[in-house]
Amino acid sequence: MSYRNFVLATSAAGHLVVLAAVVFSGGAAVAQTDTVEGEMFVSARTPWGTPDLQGLWSTGYIEIPLERPDEYGDREFLTDDEVSAEQERLSGQQDHSTGGTRPSAPRPGGDIGTYNTVFSGRGREVIRTRRNSQIIDPVDGKIPWKPGVREEVAAEISIAAGVRGRFRQEGTDGPEDRPNDRCRGVVLPHRFGTWESGGGHHRIVQSPGTVSIYYEYGPHGGAYRTIPLDGRPHISPRIRQWLGDARGYWEGETLVVDTTNFTDKTSYEGAGENLHLIERFTRVGPDFLKYHVTIEDATAFMRPWTIEIPLTKKNDRENQIFESACHEGNYAMTGILAGARAEEQEHAK
Repeated sequence: MSYRNFVLATSAAGHLVVLAAVVFSGGAAVAQTDTVEGEMFVSARTPWGTPDLQGLWSTGYIEIPLERPDEYGDREFLTDDEVSAEQERLSGQQDHSTGGTRPSAPRPGGDIGTYNTVFSGRGREVIRTRRNSQIIDPVDGKIPWKPGVREEVAAEISIAAGVRGRFRQEGTDGPEDRPNDRCRGVVLPHRFGTWESGGGHHRIVQSPGTVSIYYEYGPHGGAYRTIPLDGRPHISPRIRQWLGDARGYWEGETLVVDTTNFTDKTSYEGAGENLHLIERFTRVGPDFLKYHVTIEDATAFMRPWTIEIPLTKKNDRENQIFESACHEGNYAMTGILAGARAEEQEHAK
């Protein structure tokens, strides 16, 4: 059964409601649960009566592919054995800063390295829903690209992949070809489960007429979105914005955000300025915010497709969210390009 199709089971003794998803454990079906008190979980309310989604939310340092690997077929969840194997793999790529092993030999030439694992977004844990991909629709967990678009995306990755969260770009000298150094900031949808997104931290702040979200986003700088909830229409299609034009509304316990008006610089899995997003934020437990986003672009995809990410509530008192400043003012770009030109002159002699 899909995780999004919750089964409600009531315990007569403890009056617990179980939000359950059927997964497979060593070939046998088992229930994966989050339990909450009461007949059903209902989020706390803001003073003006809407579900309270406020606070600091994070994916944690997960590592999960966007598309489902072929080996799983139509199966959505990891077995217990697969979870153990994946956790062992993730632990094996940590260094001693996060509990891994210290290198047995020094690096060549006295190189002490740069950032260690504790400062990176490298995956450290299995996603709490135990899914084997972010995509939940279509059922095969694959992006429904139109013919030829997959190849175009692959070519784009090889040229400027920094903002994609899949590869680092190499051998590019133009300033606009170096997204890691250009500090373009957040892209939407947020690229979860990658070294770039880090812990996928979101801060949500609500008011009677708006919802604001701050994204901490690895080396590219953070970003804010302020989403009106007053029913106003989208802005003119002639006006384009880096993060699009968002409009929000409530469907029961779910905050729905409709975003259009992206720019011709938009690039998400083949989607461009025609990208259309429908995001859904639903609090399904005291520390559990379920995030769905449906991606649509008729020029790139055969049909809309949807990803699901669980966000976990962090300690508001500890308040561990930090500015993703990237290179202040992009001054590093001047040095990078000047150094490259100087190196070219040396080679030309």
